[in-house]
Amino acid sequence: MARADKKIFKFLFLVLKIGVSSALIVYLFSKAGGMAVIGNALLLSPFHIATASVLYVLASFFSTLRWQMYIPQKPATRTLFSLYMIGAFFNVCLPSTIGGDAVKAYYLSRQLKKDAGKNGEGPFETNHNVISVASVFMDRYVGLAALLFIGIAAFPFGYGILEKTPILWAMPVIFSGFVVCSTVLFKFRIGTRLKIMITVHDYFDHYFRQRAVLFKGFLYSIVIQLLVIFTVYILALGIGLDIPFLNFVIFLPIISLVTLIPVSISGIGLREGAFVLLFSIIGLAPDKAMTLSLIWFISVVTGSLWGLVEYLRFKHLFGGRIEEDSLQV
Repeated sequence: MARADKKIFKFLFLVLKIGVSSALIVYLFSKAGGMAVIGNALLLSPFHIATASVLYVLASFFSTLRWQMYIPQKPATRTLFSLYMIGAFFNVCLPSTIGGDAVKAYYLSRQLKKDAGKNGEGPFETNHNVISVASVFMDRYVGLAALLFIGIAAFPFGYGILEKTPILWAMPVIFSGFVVCSTVLFKFRIGTRLKIMITVHDYFDHYFRQRAVLFKGFLYSIVIQLLVIFTVYILALGIGLDIPFLNFVIFLPIISLVTLIPVSISGIGLREGAFVLLFSIIGLAPDKAMTLSLIWFISVVTGSLWGLVEYLRFKHLFGGRIEEDSLQV
């Protein structure tokens, strides 16, 4: 596909995502009652929204430490944290054809090239693009594994709640699919006819042999996911909802997986629909479920604004606009 055709396709897909998010939000507001949602949101104190935003930034910091483990050159933690917040800003705040992960990988590649020679030589250091893209993928992969682990661990506790719903077996099926796809991808080294894919698979083989590193990253991921769940629990208390914490442990992994479906902007609409659907199972009114989803999103947006400041700094440091083609590995 030509470069111009790719840009047109990405633009049209972006328009589609905006349309999906808009349609879902309008529909959900009409069902839940817009004024009721606004009234619920006004019950939230600045303390609760500030606490939720701080917890989001804290979770992002732990995510940075996890990401750092998968980069052989070990860039400074502060630099990586800045890049992580830039990625969060692009993912959450900008309806753009360039995703936050691509932005993180782009600036990491530039930073590694800038730092080349300062540290001792190590594996894979000759291809900064490979390291950047592969480390972002590995970081996401371990995070997803932890999310699915929490979801499958909570499944026995949620069985009675979800028993009469069509999504009862959703988490076990997704977890099984994840295991099968992981086995096929890494065991059979798909794509090694391309020379660059040999390097990519060598990277993954290198880190999959380092079980201590993987286990530490997995533990970081568990902490991160629990922080996210606790954040939503705090916000629920802030609008006067008395819902057991265990319900959030059961529902949030499913909701997070729904928002990963790439058909909306930042999960807007999908996330609210999932909140309304799942929390209605325990009797929560649609307006309250939608309010909880929206104020969680607002807290994430608030926390990710830090990334705007860092983006302006890095843009000035490296100059020019982000070139997606420069990250082709």
